[in-house]
Amino acid sequence: MKTLVLITSQYPYGKGETFIDTEFPYLEQNFDRIIIISQNVSESLTRRISHKVLVKRWDPATGPEGIIFLPVLVIINLRIIITLVNEEVAFRKRTGHKTGLKKFLYLLRKIIKAIQLRQFIRRTLVEEKIEENIVFYSYWLKTGAHAISLLDYSASIKIARAHGSDLYQEKTVKGYLPLLYSVGQRLDAIFFISHSGLKYLSDKTGKSEDKYFVSYLGIDNRFDAEKAKGNSPDIIVSCSNLIPLKRVHLIIEALHQLKPGKDLQWVHFGDGILREELEKIAAERLSDEKITFNFMGHQPNEKILKFYADNRVAVFVNTSSTEGVPVSIMEAQSAGIPVIATNTGGVPEIVSPGTGSLLPVDFLVPELTEKIRYYLNLDASKKEEIRKNAILNWRENFNSSTNYMNFVGTINAIFASKISQHN
Repeated sequence: MKTLVLITSQYPYGKGETFIDTEFPYLEQNFDRIIIISQNVSESLTRRISHKVLVKRWDPATGPEGIIFLPVLVIINLRIIITLVNEEVAFRKRTGHKTGLKKFLYLLRKIIKAIQLRQFIRRTLVEEKIEENIVFYSYWLKTGAHAISLLDYSASIKIARAHGSDLYQEKTVKGYLPLLYSVGQRLDAIFFISHSGLKYLSDKTGKSEDKYFVSYLGIDNRFDAEKAKGNSPDIIVSCSNLIPLKRVHLIIEALHQLKPGKDLQWVHFGDGILREELEKIAAERLSDEKITFNFMGHQPNEKILKFYADNRVAVFVNTSSTEGVPVSIMEAQSAGIPVIATNTGGVPEIVSPGTGSLLPVDFLVPELTEKIRYYLNLDASKKEEIRKNAILNWRENFNSSTNYMNFVGTINAIFASKISQHN
């Protein structure tokens, strides 16, 4: 019996991590049993779960009982806490960074969270009577990866994915992501969603590990990618969480400066804490009667792809300050839509001159306005050329069936190697 223990932030609850939906069937086919440990403790189940999948919820917030037993937990795990602290401080010193008081306290907090999650995983496996032949898989290079890196089970492996917000520490609010070096040393494999991410961690740690792999995410699109018929206005689409780093207000400002001279519609898929504020800004800045807008909120990937199939989308826009390789861009390209995006993270690995345009991360709004105008005014032959290039790029590099089959195959190879060593 081979068991997968998958650590997620949201999945299978709520609206987050919808991109796991495409990957999960390939994991399900490959394991006899799956245990999902989700850190979402408040929202309802939103995915259909089969009989072979057990879902457990772990609360990352330390409740009253956890606080009472925290001193005991620290004492029991004092050796590993000291080891991790020493590794981190030494690593930061080697790379020319100081560990001030705030960062030191943040580091301790992250170590304790990892130990608490490790304890929860261990208890779950005892309850389920599972002792070996386990693949521990953290979907993010964060607390889940920290926790599983501290586990030691017979004939088992520990892997994680690395995206963007969990990797590029200079672009985080705190400017610091603890334990990147430690997890790199203790995990059996890290799967980066971009070449940029792999290079980043290799450069940071000074190591080019043979256990680092690039494994692109992927999407499936069963809808016809031909241009939709009808007399609808030209449509500009964006898709992201409505949070500060996505900088959706820059799209609004660019559209305000566009003065299209024809009917134009902007559609945004995604929700978040800035939605009300951005809707108000859009109402104020896009008062021109020729520009309409619609905040669609969170929508399943399937509905977004159906929208692309049913509507004439002129261009897709992403203004994020940091990214991995966005699934939203994969979806747009699978429908043959040209993309304007910021040159950050792994975005240049999916957006090229033949499929769209890259802007500097610190672009000026008129630059975005001009790019949007360019794609709105493309002649038919150029539109068709970009459409074909975009679809081809998706099929060859970001198709879910190919990418996830390769991902599972690599997991199996690493697992088989570990089993042979054990025997």
